[in-house]
Amino acid sequence: MKNYCKAYYLKDMRQFSAWKEISAAESAALSDETIVYLWDDLTVVRSPAASEQNVLWEDVTEEWQNFCQTILSFEIPEDLRSISQ
Repeated sequence: MKNYCKAYYLKDMRQFSAWKEISAAESAALSDETIVYLWDDLTVVRSPAASEQNVLWEDVTEEWQNFCQTILSFEIPEDLRSISQ
C-alpha cells in the first residue's frame, strides 16, 4: 500500500538517463514544468489519486533508487516512517 508521495517537476525526473514515460502518446503534452508525484514505492504518476492510467514510470531498478535518493533527495519524512512500514 502506498502511503507517501512527493511532488516534483517532470524535468527533475527526466534527468534520469534511462527515463522514458510509459504513456508515450500523452508525453508530448507534458512539459518539463508538469508536476508529477513520486510514491514511496518509487513509481511516478501524474496525479496522486490512485489510478493505473496515471503511471509515468514504474521501472524500479537499483539505479532508479539511487537517483531518487541522491539526486532527488527523496525520503519519507521521519515522522511518517513508522506509518509506512
